[in-house]
Amino acid sequence: MKQATTAIRSIDRVSHVVFWFLAVSVVMLSFVYAFFIQKAIRNVVARDEVHAEIASLNSKLSAAEFKYINSVESVTLDKASLLGFTPTVDGQTTFITRETIGKNVAVR
Repeated sequence: MKQATTAIRSIDRVSHVVFWFLAVSVVMLSFVYAFFIQKAIRNVVARDEVHAEIASLNSKLSAAEFKYINSVESVTLDKASLLGFTPTVDGQTTFITRETIGKNVAVR
């Protein structure tokens, strides 16, 4: 009888430990789940903010392109001469080139 009581008590202790282990595990997993849900929500909000900013920048870019196209169409020789530009004389045209030095340099 004494052995049966001891066996029942040891089973009771094991079940008590298993219960608390499972209870703590459930609580910890709940916190981890809540953390990941919160991160997902923040990422969705950030993505929406980025999309709004992209839309705003696209509209500013379109306005700048439109302004550029209109300004290119308004450039004339008269306007250029008013700004100080002069036509080049044949033979005086000079182009800037970049000389490459060390064409056969090996990097090891």
